[in-house]
Amino acid sequence: MRRVTTILSAAIFLSACGSSPRVETPGVGASAITPQTQAGGLVLRDSVVYSQKDPKWASDRLGKTSDTMGRDGCLVTAAAMALTNLGFQTNPKDLNKRLTATKSYTNRGWLIWDGIRRVTDGRAKATYYDKVDAETIDACMTRGDYPMVQFYLPNGRSHWAMIVRHDARGYHMRDPLQISEKPLIFPAGINGYRALRCIGLSP
Repeated sequence: MRRVTTILSAAIFLSACGSSPRVETPGVGASAITPQTQAGGLVLRDSVVYSQKDPKWASDRLGKTSDTMGRDGCLVTAAAMALTNLGFQTNPKDLNKRLTATKSYTNRGWLIWDGIRRVTDGRAKATYYDKVDAETIDACMTRGDYPMVQFYLPNGRSHWAMIVRHDARGYHMRDPLQISEKPLIFPAGINGYRALRCIGLSP
């Protein structure tokens, strides 16, 4: 069952990964989010790679908390990649500032998903799903939305990454903790995902 999260109860905890100007409206190039089918797979635009540990923002605090981007900012970093691919001019530092200015974090450091709508003046949204399966992820990608998936790292901490491709080899993701020339194939497969949210343009 799908629902757009616009309430506080839909916030997601961020401590699980190792008058502000508006985000600019997508230009003509925003149509590039239309997924392509290549070799039987789905491929989304993959134009940018951000690391949560980039020194330009790694020490920035998330909202009013003591959590930092470098330690706990995987989800904000992944969301910044999604919004950039959708045609918005932003990055993790900028997005964190906008989310903070629009009170899109709880006092505990949770991201309020409606913050995506707030910082884009309603031009983008985050969609919440009650289940995680290939059908739902692929439906997101078919619409041109970017799946944000949560999973557990080997050290037991939860982590978020952004999916940009699905083919016979599996799901390919941009991981905020690992800079790579090409997207990384998620080793655990679909059963390794624990939560799913999708970021896309509003209708």
